[in-house]
Amino acid sequence: MTIKRRLFISNILMIAIPIVLSILLAALVFLLVWKDFTGYRLQSDDDYYGARDSVMETARDMIVNPDAQRLSMLIERADTMLETNKMSLLVYEDDAVRYNLGSKELLSDADSATDAELAQALETLGGTGVAGKNGRELYVSELEESGHAYRIELLSDRPKLDASAEEDYGFRRAPVLLLLAMIAVVFLTSQFLTRSVFRNIRRPLEILTDGVREIRDGNLDYRIDYKRKDEFRAVCEAFNEMAGRLKESIRAVQKQEINRKELLAGISHDLRSPLTSIKAYSEGLLDGVAGTPESQRRYAGMIKTKAEDIDHMVSRLFLFSKMDLGDYPNYPEELDPREELESFFRAAAEEHAEQGLNVELNGLPRRLTLHADPVQFRRVLANLVENSLKYKERPEVSVKVSASTMGISGETLRIVVEDDGPGVTDEALPKLFDVFYRSDASRSSPNRGSGLGLAISEKAVSMMGGRIYAEHGGRGGLRIVIELPVRPSEKEA
Repeated sequence: MTIKRRLFISNILMIAIPIVLSILLAALVFLLVWKDFTGYRLQSDDDYYGARDSVMETARDMIVNPDAQRLSMLIERADTMLETNKMSLLVYEDDAVRYNLGSKELLSDADSATDAELAQALETLGGTGVAGKNGRELYVSELEESGHAYRIELLSDRPKLDASAEEDYGFRRAPVLLLLAMIAVVFLTSQFLTRSVFRNIRRPLEILTDGVREIRDGNLDYRIDYKRKDEFRAVCEAFNEMAGRLKESIRAVQKQEINRKELLAGISHDLRSPLTSIKAYSEGLLDGVAGTPESQRRYAGMIKTKAEDIDHMVSRLFLFSKMDLGDYPNYPEELDPREELESFFRAAAEEHAEQGLNVELNGLPRRLTLHADPVQFRRVLANLVENSLKYKERPEVSVKVSASTMGISGETLRIVVEDDGPGVTDEALPKLFDVFYRSDASRSSPNRGSGLGLAISEKAVSMMGGRIYAEHGGRGGLRIVIELPVRPSEKEA
């Protein structure tokens, strides 16, 4: 479950749970308060007056119907109503008590002064009627039956709902209790939901923190295995991708550092050899070793040759640095690769014929367009030819050039340049395009180049949007493969 959904559910529950629990608590508080009030008479005025009138009517029936069976039933009925409603009934016959029914506690109440005041009030009113004070009520009625005078006195203790301090306190404390209960419910619900949601956030954060510490401590192989389908899964996947890229970046930096050291070592070594020669021939001239004009010319010619070698190497180094910085001028044009390959290798065969270069062209495709800088394209081919000549071990070297298209629609041109020279070892094969790398690890043959040619070729091919790599040739030599993007020529369309 996503964190967004968890938060949504948490917000809903934050509202729903307090409402439901508040309703339940309100019902519980009401029941508790109601239980506390069960000792009080909470009936309505209609119930009280109905009960009072019923008692008075029953008392009259007891006087009017002296039949024993009927009288017994009436007495029992009146007694029940009196006890239920907390009333006391006195019936006088000719000033003598005929019936004394109901609550005896009411009659024995200590508030006799109130009863006396009620009796005095009724006397003022004529002796009959209803008088009440302080929750006590006296109802007096008189009648004559069979020559006898009867007086009915109904005394009741009827507390009002707001007359009891304890009852009033109970009603006042109920809302306070309910409010406190609602606050407690909201607080506890908030704590529970916050802990529940935060627990699902804290654990992924701890996992990410552990991963960051592992990377900080140098463990670049550490990966986070996160299975939950939430927002943190994308973060963990991005962390793993970052760790992989960081590892590759550090490897690249380490490789660049190694290349830099090899570059410095290569420059130092390759410059030392011609400089040593220049120094030696210069000292020979200064010391008079070359005594004849012929030997002086020979010494001067050697100095010039070595200086040209240094200039050539520095020019290549400068060219590679400019290409590596992306500051080298690039002017691509629409080229016909067949024409470019044919014109270059035919000219190269004529130029280097005396050095034993033989060129064979096979399978060059027609009607293709290559978008590339012609100067850089020819420089790549020139570096390949130069390598074949420098590393040949026989008087002659044969270079076979072929080309074909690749891909579903022929969108890639594959150029293969293969010689029959000595080739390279399996270990040296992937390093041929490194800066200043030479299969001659001891660099004991400086006349075989500085190792910058193939590095420059790789930079140039990359700028054309292609790639270059080396393979073992079928004739024992070295095969260089160049793959470049092409498209059908407009002439064909």
